[in-house]
Amino acid sequence: MASKAEASFSRKIAAEFVGTAALVVCGPGTAAATGVIARSSGVAFSMAQLGVIALAFMMVIIAMIYTIGHISGCHINPAVTLALAAARKTPWADVPGYLAAQFTGAVAGAFAIWTILEQPGLDAGLGVLSYNPGHTRAAFCAELIGTFLLVLVVFGTTTDSRAAPGWYGLPIPAVAFAVITILGPVTGAALNPARYLGPMIARAALGAGHGLPWHQTPTYLTATFTAGLLAAATYTFLGGVKDSPAHSRSRPDPKPEPSRRPRPVRRPVAATGRPETHGTTTVDATVLRAWIGEAAQLLDDNVHYLTHLDAVIGDADHGGNMRRGFKAAVMTLDDTAPATPRAVLGAAGDAFLANLGGAAGPLYGTGFRQAADALDDSADITSVQLGVALQAALAGIQELGAAAVGDKTMVDAWDPAVTAYRAVVEADGDVVEATHAAAEAAERGLWATGGMLARKGRASYIGARSIGHQDPGAASTVLILRALATATAAEAGRAVSVR
Repeated sequence: MASKAEASFSRKIAAEFVGTAALVVCGPGTAAATGVIARSSGVAFSMAQLGVIALAFMMVIIAMIYTIGHISGCHINPAVTLALAAARKTPWADVPGYLAAQFTGAVAGAFAIWTILEQPGLDAGLGVLSYNPGHTRAAFCAELIGTFLLVLVVFGTTTDSRAAPGWYGLPIPAVAFAVITILGPVTGAALNPARYLGPMIARAALGAGHGLPWHQTPTYLTATFTAGLLAAATYTFLGGVKDSPAHSRSRPDPKPEPSRRPRPVRRPVAATGRPETHGTTTVDATVLRAWIGEAAQLLDDNVHYLTHLDAVIGDADHGGNMRRGFKAAVMTLDDTAPATPRAVLGAAGDAFLANLGGAAGPLYGTGFRQAADALDDSADITSVQLGVALQAALAGIQELGAAAVGDKTMVDAWDPAVTAYRAVVEADGDVVEATHAAAEAAERGLWATGGMLARKGRASYIGARSIGHQDPGAASTVLILRALATATAAEAGRAVSVR
């Protein structure tokens, strides 16, 4: 395991080196090329040239986001890396390697500009930045505000699961373009300590260091690093919406600490008018209808979370599909009012097949219909019968999806959940205890998918890059089984605590 972790990190810092070098080649390189053309043609620098430089930055950032974003996160900016670490979005242990890769990549990129433009590029400045003497305050404020806006957009689009998934490749370079056009006349718009220092070091190493404005370096570095930290603090406040009790307990923790499990968040179930009871061993159609309704609510609350998971390793449709399918099931059950557990599960399965869509639709539809087929037409079913139905649902999902435990699918949550449920029942536990155990086991299964290589579905197309990301089908399974635990606890008049 250690060798794999080291190899993974080495690829990350290599990606940061390449990405930062590309940024400097195309950004400051365009500025140097513009200077070469201006010197040879006598054309004065204007907003047209500044727009071309800003566009070059925008386009290379877009390209690098989609080239190395899935490898290293495409920080390519020490201010971004430090801000992410300060906000606990990146491990502090990774910071030295990232910064080293970014600064050396920037220097390499600046040398690459020289190899392309040769002496004229060096004479044109090689992309070195400076501001007019006597305007230090304006320069500091320009870099502070510009970098703040850039890093704020990075946080809002890449670190928050509520953000529209997959679109960060547009707003980040777009704000860079906008900021460069206004900061350009003041400071040249560094926005990035590595982009600033790389051309300076390369130019000095190439023998053209006389007159370099090293005295301005503290202004650029202090402004950009400070701006990143301010943006991290600002988004921590802006994005820190306090979840409702239902929502805070509904979303599976995507990155639990390996040394301990997260604390349970307790949510009292609304009073049902029945006295508290223990040893509940049967459920009826009302409980299962409440289950589907509770699941629909949880899936609606977590639609962006599921979509975000699916955007990373799939096609970003799982959240919307699950919400649509379960809402349709709720409407079907309201219209038909089935009187037996078998009828509830069958109607829900039919609704999933007709409305859920994607790969999950046939899987959940088949699973629920198989669960219905495992029951008779009794008005109440025992905890043992419910376990048989859950086992049948798992078998249906596995048969249709040809998936096994370890393939990084919803089976990795369903299988331990069914096992845990049946173990509690066999130990004379009641339905509430069994469904609670199933929900907790499903979440453990979800956590385990983060370290798995996907072997089924669209996630398998990206191969080893699927490692490190949780399976969206397993995540929706957790929410569905949490809803079952809540519904059975509500029927028994108890409070439920689901981890």
